[in-house]
Amino acid sequence: MAKVAVIGSGVGGLGCAALLAKSGHEVTVFERNGFIGGRCSSSERDGMPLDNFAHIFPLGAKGPLGRIAEAVGERIEFVRHDPAALVFDSRRGKLNLWPEPLDMRPLAAQARVARNLGVRPGKAVGAARLFRKLLKASDAFVEANDDKTLEAWVSEYTDDPAVHRFINVFCYMMFTISYRRASAGEFIYCFREMSNAADISYPRGSAGAIPAAYRRGLEKHGGRVFLNDGVKRILCREGRVVGVATARGEAEAEVVVSNAGIDLTLELAGVENLGEEYAAAVGRLQYSGSGAVAKYYLSRRVVEAPAVIYIPDADARGMFSFIEEGGTPQDLMMMVPVVDVLDPGSVPEGRSLVIAATPGVAEPGSEATDRLLEALERQLFRVFPGMEREVIWKQVVRPEHICRATGRKRVGDSVGIAQIPGQVGRGKPSPLTPVEGLYLVGMDAGARGIGTWQAAASAERVAELVNRRHPV
Repeated sequence: MAKVAVIGSGVGGLGCAALLAKSGHEVTVFERNGFIGGRCSSSERDGMPLDNFAHIFPLGAKGPLGRIAEAVGERIEFVRHDPAALVFDSRRGKLNLWPEPLDMRPLAAQARVARNLGVRPGKAVGAARLFRKLLKASDAFVEANDDKTLEAWVSEYTDDPAVHRFINVFCYMMFTISYRRASAGEFIYCFREMSNAADISYPRGSAGAIPAAYRRGLEKHGGRVFLNDGVKRILCREGRVVGVATARGEAEAEVVVSNAGIDLTLELAGVENLGEEYAAAVGRLQYSGSGAVAKYYLSRRVVEAPAVIYIPDADARGMFSFIEEGGTPQDLMMMVPVVDVLDPGSVPEGRSLVIAATPGVAEPGSEATDRLLEALERQLFRVFPGMEREVIWKQVVRPEHICRATGRKRVGDSVGIAQIPGQVGRGKPSPLTPVEGLYLVGMDAGARGIGTWQAAASAERVAELVNRRHPV
């Protein structure tokens, strides 16, 4: 049995902590905030659970999120809907609405999506080949395309603008970066796993139900969580960890698992311990994008779909260029979870909770986010006439809110390091660090996936590593 200190209570940290406690280790989680869950956290308002950020879960009970809960004797109930979403496709000034099926595997479903997107008849064969490869790609094919951009890979199959727009929008929803930057291999892997599982869902009781289940599993097996007790320093001696220091004092540990992100872990452990070469590699890492979120509590239901995906009337290649170049586009991509439809009973009867998210800068405190939030509201009220009159209250989320949850000061990234060529697959940072006994867990290390799924997959891998290297 080892004494294990876990830094951070995000999905990766709490999931790994619960698995290690179940294995028999003495586990303590130190959380800088007064709440658990990090980016996957919830609060309460008007008697209902309220996601702190914006979520839809592409792999629920059938993926690592559900597996971890089950492994530690807990259960998360994921609710599915079919269709999974309603797509609003804005083309040439006209809105085309169509349902996004939960299961994309049947050829008939793929053909309907192609028709709905407006794929040109002469381009249908290339589009069909692309979707077939996405669904049936081997692991070797995934790895072979890790260092290619998604835009380049899609262009090998088709130049149809409708397909490119669709792929780019899905890429941003998955990774919060454009398909011009994203790794093709990472997208292929995630699309394959998500589509074949047909398990797009939402946890009953809000996103916070996931870390809550992990905490119960941790404490059931003797582990502890200390809130408002962030780690100030990782203590190292002669090339190995010996504990952590918090505001309340020092705690001995033979193993330290950091869910703080690779850059903050470097700060906590120090370049003198991790080495100049490791520090230089961390300094070269690029981070994912972010955006703006507005939550609207309504006096009645205005949107009947479980979620809305809005594809803007824009060329795929320039769709997100405003993030780097400045300005606010006339037509915004939107992802809009409708919580009272996703999770019936979670919102007071007769009311509705709509969460609208759109891509934007990851820089905290930027005036560009304020302009984006104004444009998002105008567009949302235009697409859903009558919503404005039903608003009881609204709450906005900016990149600085993500910074408060994660501890990062310079970037309010949505999903950690960017899933781009050179930073996925074999290029992803390893959970192992140059300091013996110090491990990384979460979205920055060791696993593929989308958001919380990626963090949970990392938790499984790191727990396995720790158990193998520090047997009970």
